[in-house]
Amino acid sequence: MKAEAYLNGIFPRSEKALESGSSLLKGRETKENFSRILEKETLGIIELQENLGLDYITDGQLFWHDFLRPVAAALGLHEENGNADENPVTRQVYTNTFYRKPLILRKVKNSGKRLVDTRFNLIKKGRRKIILPSPFAFAYLSDGFHKNENGSIKKDAFIEVLLDLAEALNQEVKRLSDEVSFIQFNEPCLAYAPETGLLQESIKESLRIAAKDAKPITSLHLYNGDASRFLPELLDLPVDRIGIDPYTTDIKKFIGTSPKFLELGAINSKNSLIEEPGAIANYAGQALEKIRPKGLALVPNRPLELLPQEIAIQKIENLAKAAQILNSK
Repeated sequence: MKAEAYLNGIFPRSEKALESGSSLLKGRETKENFSRILEKETLGIIELQENLGLDYITDGQLFWHDFLRPVAAALGLHEENGNADENPVTRQVYTNTFYRKPLILRKVKNSGKRLVDTRFNLIKKGRRKIILPSPFAFAYLSDGFHKNENGSIKKDAFIEVLLDLAEALNQEVKRLSDEVSFIQFNEPCLAYAPETGLLQESIKESLRIAAKDAKPITSLHLYNGDASRFLPELLDLPVDRIGIDPYTTDIKKFIGTSPKFLELGAINSKNSLIEEPGAIANYAGQALEKIRPKGLALVPNRPLELLPQEIAIQKIENLAKAAQILNSK
């Protein structure tokens, strides 16, 4: 069995790009120059992944200000006569990160508009990967008619929004199906949200809808909590691969479950400690031997976006080396 390795979320911008973005907000930088910096860095990130031999390549998502905003903007999930960049800045408590909270004030519909801009023309066909928010994360991290004033969910309205978002995402999945080889849904909420147990069937249905008729590989990557609490139902979700964060998941509970293809979050994106390739390979080898998944990929435990870019590069370099060590055995 070949161990794979690849990215699974937004890659951090360089200090130069961060300074340019900050200056843009203060009116001291032009949008054109900021975009040129990001375009150049996008090329560099693609080249880095290719040189490391990663199995699937993303464009780094440097133009994504947060993992919901491009989709929220395309779907018009904001105040009337406003835009997604004006949505409330909100802190996601579990990760201490900030994002612009989408506002769902009416029924969600995808009018056929492209939801995300990609730079796949820069990546060889057959290795292209796109990362989208999961339907549940999108609904859970949004505000609107499906939420009460205190932020709790209105169950029936929430399910309606959840399935409508899944339909909207599925249109994008179908649009991309002939262009990409891999579509990942990022799921930062499922493992910690207290409402998950009440909505398991609806969550499963939302993924079925979102991934319907998808030609590429599909995966759901869970982070920010213990994914093992959803066993064995987790392994029945209608995606090809399941990603977990072993830094927050009781991975021993996966032993004996005969899971599908497993994406193992073998490097920690929440600190700057550089993991050694041999240690990564040893840990992944033990997981492979004890859990015996149908396949294994080494990935970050969550997106690398909060790390300094130079640290993220070193972590990915060692992740690639660890996969090579595993495959040499």
